[in-house]
Amino acid sequence: MTALLFSFLQMMVLIILGFILRKTRVIDERVQMGLSNILVHAVLPFNLISSSQYEYSREMILALIAVAGAALCYFTFSIIGMRIVVGKMKMEDPEKRVVLMTSIFMNTGFVGFPLMGAIFGAKGLLLASCYNMVFNIFMYTYGEHKLSRQKANLRNLLVNPVTIATIIALVLFIIPWRMPDRLKDTIDIVGNMTVPLAMIMIGSTLTTVDIKKLVTDKLSYLSTAMRLIIFPAIMLGAVVIVSHYVHIMPVTATTIVMMTALPCGSMNVIFSEKFNCAPKLCARIFAQTVVVMIATIPFFLWVCTKLFGN
Repeated sequence: MTALLFSFLQMMVLIILGFILRKTRVIDERVQMGLSNILVHAVLPFNLISSSQYEYSREMILALIAVAGAALCYFTFSIIGMRIVVGKMKMEDPEKRVVLMTSIFMNTGFVGFPLMGAIFGAKGLLLASCYNMVFNIFMYTYGEHKLSRQKANLRNLLVNPVTIATIIALVLFIIPWRMPDRLKDTIDIVGNMTVPLAMIMIGSTLTTVDIKKLVTDKLSYLSTAMRLIIFPAIMLGAVVIVSHYVHIMPVTATTIVMMTALPCGSMNVIFSEKFNCAPKLCARIFAQTVVVMIATIPFFLWVCTKLFGN
């Protein structure tokens, strides 16, 4: 447990560094966009491919299937549940769509991958990439359609660098071939930048938050509660129940819960701005979940450690 909290503390230090760098104008919007592109198009893909070199085992294959199954169940039932919830609320249609999306879709890339990589190394990262593949399928089909009211563009799913890297990583993991050490070390050099870059970017983003609106926006509280407390708690309970009947490795159980406990995904903000679907509300929810996760992620990590072990 101490090691897990220390990893999270390191991430908090990097977030504070990003906050300071933005406040002192070392990072501006242009630099932030550049760092985001580097992370998505190079660093994250390299990090995922590096995780493929984890030792092959039947137990790991079953773990990947379990994570994919859990993610599939989560997105299916959370979409059904949130459609019922927002359907009964009195608000404008764009706000309903944003509340639904920000409650369901999490930040698997900038937070999920660094978090699981820092805690569990290549094993956790490989499992997280499997969860993310299911996320991408739902995000680029149902999610994009929901915010745009247009037909989903499957090309965005197929050409996504993280999706391509995930497929490559899973194939490399399954086949018996493993990279020579020098090649893997070279890939690791790039992939190891994931945590620093992602956390610095999150810290930089927090400087743009309007604290007054963040505190007084009731809709933001609803989405934040669903995203960081309700859905993770439901997933935690489901995993505990299933683990009484089926053996689940601690790392698998924790990955499933923690990937569900992540803050609002940045793709929500990108799509809401692109399609002009309550973008300011979406940005506030994104920022609020990033702030609140500082308390909720350590809590769920602690609970997972107590229930499932390290």
